[in-house]
Amino acid sequence: MRGALAAVAMAVVGCAGRGAGLAEYRGQLAGEGPLEIVQLDLDRPDPESVLRKQAAAVDSLDPEMPQLVARMSATLEKSGGVGLAAPQVGVSRRVLLVRHGTRPKGQPVHVEAYVNPEVSWASAQTEEDYEACLSVSRGGGLVPRAKAVRIRYQRPGEAGWHELDLTDWDARIMQHELDHLDGKMFVDRLVGELMSMEEMRKRRDEKHRAMGWLPPAP
Repeated sequence: MRGALAAVAMAVVGCAGRGAGLAEYRGQLAGEGPLEIVQLDLDRPDPESVLRKQAAAVDSLDPEMPQLVARMSATLEKSGGVGLAAPQVGVSRRVLLVRHGTRPKGQPVHVEAYVNPEVSWASAQTEEDYEACLSVSRGGGLVPRAKAVRIRYQRPGEAGWHELDLTDWDARIMQHELDHLDGKMFVDRLVGELMSMEEMRKRRDEKHRAMGWLPPAP
């Protein structure tokens, strides 16, 4: 594992206390349906963008939490993506969604919400695979991630803590979304150049077919 990746993968974000509230976002979260996804301008990067800020730990019992999760869920559903972090909809709080079971194909697929998630362990073994991002329209590329992680997290509306072990694709999605909570993006971790979405998807699907995650091409 590369030094910088190891440091991030093994970092544990302290979430002492109940965390910040969501009151300042009440107006933004009002209503129903998907929210606008914040975009990263690669040509004119904005260091003050919510995408580049460390998100604050949040009170899992905040009365606005169900509304945040509902609006994020609608946004993820509309986008067709596999994960979404609160900063991507302009909310600088440590909340993310993961669509589990998308690889290998044929598994039950379901979306889970994680509040104040943190990595408590990451495997020394890493793997490179292709990623894109709902906040980067230009394309995707090859990114190294720990092959397995254990996370500690809260559930919306609950005060207690839980642990979950993830491997392979689900572990990759989780790490991608966790990066968003720390103001990092997959483009910061690229191996090689950013490529078009079409080319990235072609290479990703070829790799996943070779791994048995997708059926053979017709």
